[in-house]
Amino acid sequence: MPPPRSVRRPLIALLAVLAALAFPIAPAAAASAGSGAELPRLRSLYVAMPDGVRLAVDVWLPPGTTVGRRLPTVLQTERYWRSREHTGGPENDPRAGVAGRWNERGYAFVVADLRGTGASFGTLDAELGRALIADSGALGDWIAAQPWSNGRVGTTGVSYGGDTAILALGLRNHHITAAAPNSYDFDPYEDLIRPGGLLIEPRVAVYSLLLRILDRADGTTCATSAETERLCEEYGLTGAAPKPVDGPDGPALRAAARAEHAANANLVDLARTGVHRDYTDGPQSWAVTGVAQRSAAIEAGGVPVHTDAGWLDAGTPNGVLSQFTGLSNTQESWIGPWNHGQGYLADPFLPSRQLTGAERQEIGERTFAFFDRYVKDGEHPDGKRRVHYYTLNEGRWRTTDRWPVPGTSTRRLYLGDGNTLGRQRPAPAPGRSDSDPLVLDPAAGTGPLDRWNTNLTADPVSYPDRAAVDRRLLSYTSPPVHEDTRVTGPGRVTLDVTGVSGASDGALHVYLEDVAPDGRVTYITEGQLALTDRAVAPRWSNPDWRRLRTPRSYAAADATPFPQGTPQQVTLDLQPTSVLFRAGDRIRLTVAAANPDSFQLLPADGRAAYTIGHGAVRPSYVDLPVVG
Repeated sequence: MPPPRSVRRPLIALLAVLAALAFPIAPAAAASAGSGAELPRLRSLYVAMPDGVRLAVDVWLPPGTTVGRRLPTVLQTERYWRSREHTGGPENDPRAGVAGRWNERGYAFVVADLRGTGASFGTLDAELGRALIADSGALGDWIAAQPWSNGRVGTTGVSYGGDTAILALGLRNHHITAAAPNSYDFDPYEDLIRPGGLLIEPRVAVYSLLLRILDRADGTTCATSAETERLCEEYGLTGAAPKPVDGPDGPALRAAARAEHAANANLVDLARTGVHRDYTDGPQSWAVTGVAQRSAAIEAGGVPVHTDAGWLDAGTPNGVLSQFTGLSNTQESWIGPWNHGQGYLADPFLPSRQLTGAERQEIGERTFAFFDRYVKDGEHPDGKRRVHYYTLNEGRWRTTDRWPVPGTSTRRLYLGDGNTLGRQRPAPAPGRSDSDPLVLDPAAGTGPLDRWNTNLTADPVSYPDRAAVDRRLLSYTSPPVHEDTRVTGPGRVTLDVTGVSGASDGALHVYLEDVAPDGRVTYITEGQLALTDRAVAPRWSNPDWRRLRTPRSYAAADATPFPQGTPQQVTLDLQPTSVLFRAGDRIRLTVAAANPDSFQLLPADGRAAYTIGHGAVRPSYVDLPVVG
């Protein structure tokens, strides 16, 4: 959930914005200046919240703004410091570019350190918690009261800032008239931290330490250990500090504020202890981190939403479809071939590369145009809900106002003898084995640049040819498809699974892949499940936002050990995709018991074995949403 983008190694994501946000403050203009007096380009100040906590806020106004001019405002709230102390003028800082682009469009740009972060006072009692989100409403009120404001505010941000941008809509603050959350997590439990109930443990370990350094939690600084020294050097934190507010007391106030951050809640602590969705620890819970609990209020407010996400950015495309099915608000959503934050092309059939300036400008212009309608011009929402989506391996964009998209039918492919995948259900075969062994391989993963890495680093997404990895796993491959076949939406895999050893606390991972005529195997999408969470709930119990997913609670009361020796039907959801299987290519489903690159090993000792059945009585199969 860190902010994205870095030209170097992007886990500087956590610093791409740190480094991108700091600039010195222009001298404040007199508040009592008469009409026609020019207001300062940039001010940094504290704004008090209703409970007395003071937030550090930067206000950028278009050059030449004079008293009496009324501007629409863009509001961002940042977990990773709104800015850091910086020498040189604003023109030397990447944040000036962001502010400048909004200013050029005629907007005031306001960015704030969230409570308990940066130079703001307070302590985080919960990541994405109620008090933190309520501050966006108070900031909206403060903005509307400023002499340069027209009273309308749009919330935006990337990753964590995108989460706060949309969660603010649940406040129903009448000044907030549009939101543009980018690469945000609709449901952090299922779409990022614990997909399928499995912790992305290797990915969150570094993130946890970086948060501790930023917050000085438990006294952690760059100098605490060799590891913190290495991290700070790698991510540009050595000698860095959040920018103080204007005035001679700014540094002392910043020091006092940072002293309050040491006891901050940490998302990674929640990730590790909150095994089940219904976990609660005081104000901290999975419910407060996501949109679902606030969906009724968000719908009632009717604020329009513009969303950008990438097909291979953790579970964010799942979140876009949850937003589409779960919220009636006016929506313009784009799901493209992008990594986290749209810095890199992420179509696995094409080489990874940075997006060009023109490509990035095109993405940004859509957000500008959306805010022009609903923030600058105050247009009434038109009620339209649209998803614009790119099809991998085809390079074509389409638009739909329904999901599943019109013309979708389910194509079922059965696992069969000889590691085949076919349209026909297996026939009875007395005396022949109708199952295959699956042994946990603790080294067969998805590589360092997979979809779960980019969400916490903003690294590019790049999957190597998976042919060699598949030989270590259990794969089932179809004959060549006779015609181009487009799959669009979330697929589903149903397996007949028998635990042989170590299965009681085990897990399964499945991968949908394309096999080209030359043998290259291309990753498309995946699903995973902690087997203790295999219980399927009644269809009617699924809320609207989970309408496209298998009904499943992930609640502690529904978790049970996986039995050994007794076949069980296990259903796994595939992350949604849109992909073209070209005529002559083959469709492959690969089954694994671990993905050590991104997920915790279950069981913890890495020893488990299963059989996957594909008989006539209890078949295993994959259901794909084929459009045509």
